[in-house]
Amino acid sequence: MGCVITAGIAAPACGARFSSPGIDRTKLWVFNYDEIAAFTSSVTGEVDAITLDSLKVGFKLDVHKNSAMFTEELQSGEESAPFYNQSLTARIIATDTATMTAIEDMVDVDLVIVYKGRNGKFRLAGEHGGVKLTENTYESGKIAGDAVGDTLVFTGQANGKARFFFDTSEAASEVTLDSYL
Repeated sequence: MGCVITAGIAAPACGARFSSPGIDRTKLWVFNYDEIAAFTSSVTGEVDAITLDSLKVGFKLDVHKNSAMFTEELQSGEESAPFYNQSLTARIIATDTATMTAIEDMVDVDLVIVYKGRNGKFRLAGEHGGVKLTENTYESGKIAGDAVGDTLVFTGQANGKARFFFDTSEAASEVTLDSYL
């Protein structure tokens, strides 16, 4: 049986990784919102490139497997323009001084985070004004096998849904993002 087409939107090919939940491990690219000069969009609406200010770079966070999740929730009312609450939660792996310093540097800073979902699609959180690190909890674990590391929660508001980044191949998208580091 073929895939269902509804409301003019074709579902992905049967068997495609459309509904693979979660964020891929080691796939969070983080940028300071104020250091982004421009987002370049394609004709279809994806972000094809991020232009950073001169001598500015982003960084990549390694996250624990099955620990990261992105949500966005529409808020609409009669007396306000609609917007989306965005939230990205992830437990990061590294427990060294450089990671602790990076976490401290993210406090009270507007950020843009590109994440790779397990479906192979890349999306941007914080494109419209940034997301902020609003929660940070470190856990040491109790027994062997427990997860150790910092859980980070980034939240923000956007005037539209999180857009896709460089919607071509996974490898090309990762090469492009890594070139910003």
